[in-house]
Amino acid sequence: MWFAISEAGLGPISAVTNTVLAGGRGRSGVQVGPDRVRVQMGDFKLAVPRASIRSVSRSQADVGKTIGVHHRSGRWLVNGSADGLAELTIEPPVYRTEMFIRWKVKSLTLSLADPEGFIAALQPPGQL
Repeated sequence: MWFAISEAGLGPISAVTNTVLAGGRGRSGVQVGPDRVRVQMGDFKLAVPRASIRSVSRSQADVGKTIGVHHRSGRWLVNGSADGLAELTIEPPVYRTEMFIRWKVKSLTLSLADPEGFIAALQPPGQL
């Protein structure tokens, strides 16, 4: 299942930049598969084994006017708006390598056009 990243907060310059970096409408989102959850926004790509996802829920994080991909202390934010936020808790953490640096990912907050559908897609069968 494909869930689009909400891009309501992207201004015209950010929208063009996101498209140039292989993002843009229809290409920035989350693919939920049977074994992995794959996230892509621009040149950011991350695969998380479903077995490592401990929880998924709506997030009330205050991201302000921040958009893009940001991280601090293993907590990542991938968003195109401040709306439709969902958060994954990941244990054991996964790692993303960028420019020879391994970055830990222990939580991931995403802005999604359909956060409820995304959360439902990650629930075990019979747990809705």
